[in-house]
Order: sequence, then C-alpha cells, then structure tokens
Amino acid sequence: MKVLLWKDNRKNIANILRGGSLKYAVDFAIATHDLTEGYVSPDGKNFSLKVKITEISKYSDSPDLVKKKKSDLKTILTIESAVEVNPKPLSDFKLSSKGKKEVTDHATAELLEIEGEHLKGLIENIPANVRKIMDTAKEMHFELPLSVAEKVQEIRDGLTDSQFKRLMQRIKIDIDSKTIDPYEAVGIIAAQSIGEPGTQMTMRTFHFAGVREMNVTLGLPRLIEIVDARRIPTTPSMVIHLKKGVERDQKVVTSVIKELENTTLLDVSEIITDVENQTLSVAPNKERMQERLVNFDDILSALDSVKQVTLKPDNSSQTVEVKPQQESFRKLYLVQEQLKALTIKGIPGIKRAIARADRETGEYILYTQGSNLKEVLQLENVDPYTTYTNDIIEIATVLGIEAAREAVFQESERTLQEQGLEVDRRHLMLVADMMSFTGTVRAVGRQGISGRKSSVLARAAFEITTKHLLRAGLLGEIDFLSGVAENIIVGQPVTLGTGSVNLVYRGPKKE
Repeated sequence: MKVLLWKDNRKNIANILRGGSLKYAVDFAIATHDLTEGYVSPDGKNFSLKVKITEISKYSDSPDLVKKKKSDLKTILTIESAVEVNPKPLSDFKLSSKGKKEVTDHATAELLEIEGEHLKGLIENIPANVRKIMDTAKEMHFELPLSVAEKVQEIRDGLTDSQFKRLMQRIKIDIDSKTIDPYEAVGIIAAQSIGEPGTQMTMRTFHFAGVREMNVTLGLPRLIEIVDARRIPTTPSMVIHLKKGVERDQKVVTSVIKELENTTLLDVSEIITDVENQTLSVAPNKERMQERLVNFDDILSALDSVKQVTLKPDNSSQTVEVKPQQESFRKLYLVQEQLKALTIKGIPGIKRAIARADRETGEYILYTQGSNLKEVLQLENVDPYTTYTNDIIEIATVLGIEAAREAVFQESERTLQEQGLEVDRRHLMLVADMMSFTGTVRAVGRQGISGRKSSVLARAAFEITTKHLLRAGLLGEIDFLSGVAENIIVGQPVTLGTGSVNLVYRGPKKE
C-alpha cells in the first residue's frame, strides 16, 4: 500500500490532530494523487500521526485552509481523520531511494506490513488442544500466553474437569496479581528499583588472569555505559564459541586466534629510522612474534603491500631494510607512520584473543579484547548463533534492533547480578524497551529519551532549562501537561492513579 510521508513541526501536528476533518495546505507538490493514507513525523525518522486522505488537489487560497506555513504552498490535502499511533520507524516503509535515513521534506513510500494470510498461518499452527485451553481462558475473561497454555496441556489429561477449572482460576488470580494497574507510575517504580541497588555498586574492572592487557569494565561504570548507549564501550570484548565438532580441537583454536588477533608491525618488531641514509630498518622481536603466532614470512608479505618503497630482506639476521623510492625527510616520516600501523594479520578492532577450556565439557571458548562482530561471524569455524559481544550499538547495526533490545536487558541484568544485586527483570525490560522502541538505541539522558520528551516543561526540568524554554518559545511548541513533572510544575494533580480520573457532579434535574 502506497502512503504519503512528510515532516512537520509539533504545533502543526497538534492542529491536525485537534482539527478532525480539515483542508491542509502543504509546501510540496505530489506527483500521484491516488494516495489515501499519510504518516507525519516531527523528526523525519519516526512517524507517530496517521491521517486518512480523501482528496489531493492543487493549491488555491481559501479562508477555511489550515496552512503548514505562510508562503510557497503548492498542494491541498483533504484530511478526513487523524489519529496518534505507536511511532513507526522509517524502516517500516519502502522508499524509492535506498539508504535514506530520514525524510527531510516529503516522500511517497510502500508501507511494509505482514499479510493477513501469514498471520492466519501462524494461528493455524497452534495445536487444537492448546487453542482450546486459550479459548477457555478467554471465556473466563483473561488472556493466557501460548507458552503457559502448552504447559497446562501437558498435565490436562491427568485432571478432572473440576480440577482443571480450579487450576485455570488459580492461573487467572496469579496473572491478575502480576498485572500493572491502569495509570500506574511504572517509570518511577522502575527507576527506583534500579537506582537504589545502583548506589551499592562498586567501580571496578575485571582483570583476566595471566593477561595483563585484557580488562572488562564492571559495576557502576558499565551500567552507566549501557543506559548512556555509548557508541564505543570502554572495554569492548567478545565471547566466541566454535562450531560443533571443532570446539575441542587445539589446532583449530590456534588458527582461529591467529585469524582473530589484529597484529600490527609495531606489535612484533622495532622500527629504526636512519635519517642519514634515508632508510628504515624493521627488526622483529622473536618473543613477541612467538606470542602473536607470527613468522618472518608474514612480515615480508605485509611489507610487500606497502607502495613506493624498496625492500631488502636479510634472512640471516631476520631484518628488513625499507627505503622510500622518493628520497625526502617528509616521505621518510610518512612511510615510518605507515609501517607502524601496518596490519600483518587478523581482524581490525580485535587487539587480543585468548582461549579457555570449559572444566566440565572441555570445549574451548575464546575471549577477545576489542570487538568486530560483522567480520568475526564470517570466520569459517566460528558459531554465529552463540558468539556474543558486549558492544550494544554494534549488535544493533549487525543483527538489528530486537537483538540490541535483548542485549541491553542481558547486559544490565548481568552487571547487577555480578555485584550480588537483585532487580525485578520486568523493570530492566522496561528500560530496554524504552531505549529501543523507536528503531534505534537511544540513551536515557538528555541526548536521548529525557531530552526528546514531547513536554517542554519535562525537558526543562531535567537539564539545560533556559535552552529548552527559549527553543520552545521560538518554535511555538504546545505542552499538553500529560506527564508527571509538568503537572507538578504548574501545581495541579498528576495524571496517575486517582489523578487520572475526573469526577463530574450532575445536580438534580430542574422540574
């Protein structure tokens, strides 16, 4: 289904939502006039307003028009209705131009939706006896998850009808007790649940035994990294599992480590500069070469890739003389810097890799300092299903937003558990959902969720008060006072719990 996408300011979006049926004049021309549906976004990335379009016509001024701006108007959209929807990311639409990250003005796109028959097929795959239990739950006025219905089915044959009815009643009571009340302050409860144990966390790093340069950030610094959605973690690392059949093979483990570790020329040798003769001498260090599983031939093949230099290898002393073809101090310096960063082998980003054998199974697990998920998954002997990185942004880029959401949850839960702290998993899930529901991983602070709230007063109450108020005044933003902070600021009851209910008194009718 083809739809119209356009970017608009929040004031205009509020006018469209409030106006019901209206004629809206926009500043762009539309090639096709058979569009019946549109989506509007304040940032060009997430579309939160859905409109039903009955007519698209050329612009002509009339008093009943609602205008996007004062001049350069080209088209009139007759909007029958508008409704707020869960924000749809740009990835939910198929645009004609590939790789587009946002809609700067307007665009026509294909709305990608799961076809009805696919959904029907999923429902038909549920066994009849399990579906019958789920239908029984509906008759008792509650929804039973599929996983629970399957467990009930396993013991159903051993129960009488009265026992089965009592079991379903107990399940209903249990589900009802775990259901959040309408208008409950879930955000504040989750924040308190995580914040209170967070004050007891230590600030430390874990040190791999026997490998001095490999550390993993734990405790409070790691939790801060997760909720801040840091582009690069302080200590990125990977846990790499090998495929079945080679996970106990030491030769395969050694070869994988050799493929993984990004070794530069400076890691295994010294580079001596002779300014008088305009030459560079590469002197490999045998101990470091042995440690990094590098031989002299590997160094020679890497040096062969350097352009505009002449190589003179000395096999007896295991050294190489490198001379720039163009003799100058500048060229000598440039070649020296190029040699320092020259990669001999390995994957960029992974500085170190070690293997540890599991005591119970004897399977080797590889741990790395540094991360490069995309290239590691392409290695022949690496198991792509169980290999893991602690870089959440990289997971989002390579595997998608759902994998990143799960990574936020697992990383935060593991960080707390390592400190011996227990936090309800649902509170961590709420944080993970809030950070990822727009289609990208957002930080919790002012650069992310808190800084992009729809309420002006809520943003101003968090950080940089004058900046938010001044910007909102210049753009003419409207605050609908729907949250907690903004209602406290203006001195009226918050829309939570009993504050979400309005009582209306109707006196006796006059005769």
